[in-house]
Amino acid sequence: MSVSAEQNQLSLLLVSLAEKYNCKEFIADDPVQFPHLYSDKRDIEISALVSSWAAYGNRKQILITLRKLHDEFSGSPFEYISQRKFEPYLSNTDCLYRFYTYEDYYRLCDSLYAIYVEQNFNSLEDKLLSISTKYSSAESLLKSFISLFPSQKGIPKNTQSACKRLCLLFRWLIRKDGIVDLGIWDLLPQSELIIPLDTHVFRLSKQLGLTSRNQADMNTALQITEQLRKIFPADPTLGDFALFGYGIDSK
Repeated sequence: MSVSAEQNQLSLLLVSLAEKYNCKEFIADDPVQFPHLYSDKRDIEISALVSSWAAYGNRKQILITLRKLHDEFSGSPFEYISQRKFEPYLSNTDCLYRFYTYEDYYRLCDSLYAIYVEQNFNSLEDKLLSISTKYSSAESLLKSFISLFPSQKGIPKNTQSACKRLCLLFRWLIRKDGIVDLGIWDLLPQSELIIPLDTHVFRLSKQLGLTSRNQADMNTALQITEQLRKIFPADPTLGDFALFGYGIDSK
């Protein structure tokens, strides 16, 4: 089989898998289920950030942790933040989830309190727009977002790493598929989003020839995204569902 024929076959496979797995049924077993619980923009933003922040490791354990945290929100993550209901976690070094302590969670919530209450922004998106009214790339948006949470465990210090959890957050909040992702931000066209690159996606991407790199960093995430953009020109992170599906279907 020629290279072009193989590439065409791969494209057809990934398009088919994306159509199969980018569906409402995907939500129930994924952390994206939690921001779907809300309609207020601030509630969605906070839930999405907390959910993506904890989205690493075993999926079942992620969901257990996030259910516990969302139970504490009592219907409104914004009220939880604005009323400082996270205050009891100050200086609590007990384990929350894997290498996160409750104090790490406190610091994340405290940063959100500063944005929504002390600085009086109506949304996290508005705060990002106050830094730049126009973002030309996902990398520029990542840099602004990172600047809001200095020294926060679980938020990268720069964009050298793949920034997987932040790319996931952006997919949820920017991608407007009307199915799985929520699409409440207009900071960036969805065509500019970067694939959330975890070890699973990295392994499958190497297996499928989407990257030849050996390190799961930002350059690799960009390379894989560029290959997916050839298949999904206006929506490269739709390939995230295709790769997820490939991992399931090829077992």
